[in-house]
Amino acid sequence: MAGKAAIDQTWAEAARRCRLSVDDVRMARELGFKPRSLLNNIPTGAQPWKAPVAVWVRDLYEKRQRRTEQRRRRRERALRRVAPDAEGPAATAASPPSGGA
Repeated sequence: MAGKAAIDQTWAEAARRCRLSVDDVRMARELGFKPRSLLNNIPTGAQPWKAPVAVWVRDLYEKRQRRTEQRRRRRERALRRVAPDAEGPAATAASPPSGGA
């Protein structure tokens, strides 16, 4: 297993060759990329459709953040829908019967 210094060195090499800022490296690490995968995605002259690695990482990170936010909103909406329903039947079952004999 590689030591921490070796891992940091490979990230520094990837950051230099891919022209990544500190924030770009942080985003790539959060996305689960390894330095080697970033180096493999550097566009060549024959790949004009490919975005630079820094732009690609930022786009993927933003897309992931949007999805996470959408999931959070959906969860909150579902909880808001379920919460009033849960209170309704439980509240009626717990109340004493009206009318007496």
